[in-house]
Order: sequence, then structure tokens, then C-alpha cells
Amino acid sequence: MHTFYVPPSQIRTDIATITDSEHHHLHNVLRITPGETVRIIDGQGNVYTAEVRNINTKNALSETRILSHEFHASVLPLMTLFQGLPKNDKMEMILQKTTEIGVTQIVPLRTEHALQKPSQNRYERWHRVVIAATKQCKRAWLPELCDPQTFQESLTQLDHFSLRLFLNPDPNQASYTQHIREVLRKTLQAATIALFVGPEGGFSHQEVTAAIENGCIPVTLGRNILRTETAAIVAVAAIAYEYQL
Repeated sequence: MHTFYVPPSQIRTDIATITDSEHHHLHNVLRITPGETVRIIDGQGNVYTAEVRNINTKNALSETRILSHEFHASVLPLMTLFQGLPKNDKMEMILQKTTEIGVTQIVPLRTEHALQKPSQNRYERWHRVVIAATKQCKRAWLPELCDPQTFQESLTQLDHFSLRLFLNPDPNQASYTQHIREVLRKTLQAATIALFVGPEGGFSHQEVTAAIENGCIPVTLGRNILRTETAAIVAVAAIAYEYQL
């Protein structure tokens, strides 16, 4: 059964309206016809089985009748990835794979070494990547893709997290950097986790210092220096593994 994302505002008691790119995918790509059954998610834990009733090509929308509904509660810990903006299309891989693994929120970070300033078109494409990954892995909750923010802005939000992890592969600071596994196994009751991953070139010395001063724990993923997209995926996977997400 094919899955479609429909925002809560487009779902009524027994009717869900599929529009825009989701309608295009339903009608032009999958060639779904009235009478077929589809799976619908609203990104907030609600999963519906619905029958396609009408496909309006003129207004680019498909109307479905809801047949059944289930609610899936969110699973703790809630995980926010603060990702330093990488170059080219690496952000798309990070969004796709960390969504599949179980990240709850993704915050693109403008750091000292960040290598791109995303346009509105690129940001909208990123959002479509998150939706596609959520559908592909059958998640009921859509990760929140936040607007890009500065590193300093991210530090003001740290009071909302019970565990704050900061990837810091700098060998000159190894004396106080712990392996991520050690930290996770000492704090298995964390309900909310912040994970900071730098762009190519990592975080600056000033950013590392500011993060630690604001309660972040510097962690490493091992001896090898990983690319930013690899580091983000491995770190999120390590958290998901330890918490059995």
C-alpha cells in the first residue's frame, strides 16, 4: 500500500485531501485510480487507511475517504540534530538517512566553517526529502526541519535538552573527549537529546569552547576522522542503537 503525506489541516473527520507534489506522485507517477486504497500520514502520529474517491487534475488534488485510523505515540528519546551546513548536496543524504534512523528534529546550522547558504528553493527541496524518507521507512512522525540558524542561536535552546552531545574529533582536545557509547550508557534515561555535528572543517575552537561552557559534552565516534555526512549518520545510529529506537 502506497503512503502519502497529508498535513493535518487537510484532514477532516472522514475526508483527507492530497495536494501538490503528493497528488502529482499519486496521479502521474503511481497512476493510482479511484477505488484504490492508500496509507496516509499527517506527520504527527496519525496513520489512516483511505480509499481514493476523486482525482481532480484541474485543481491538482485527490480526495480520499478515511476507512480507519491509528495513532502511534512518539518514542523517547526525542533527538534533535544540529547539523553544520555542508557543501553541495550532502545535506540531502544527512536528512534522508537520519530521518530513516529516527531523528525527531533537524536544525541546519550556520557555523564559522559552514559552506553553503541554502536558498528557499533548496530548503523546500530538503523538506521534500524528509517527507519522502518518512514515507519510505513507514514512520508515523515527520521530523521537524527547522529554518537555518546561527550557532549562537542554537546555544540558547540547550536548556530544553536533558543530554547535549557535541562531536569533537580534534585530537588536541582528546583528554576530555569521551566516546559517544560511554556517555550514552551512563545516561539511558535521557528524554531529549541534542546532537551537534560540524560541517567540513568541523567547529571552530571558539564554537567548541562555547558549546562546552553551555553544558555540551564533547564526544567522539572513534579513531577515524569521518566526513560530516558520515558522522551525522553514525552518531544518530549510535543513539538509536543504545536507546533501542
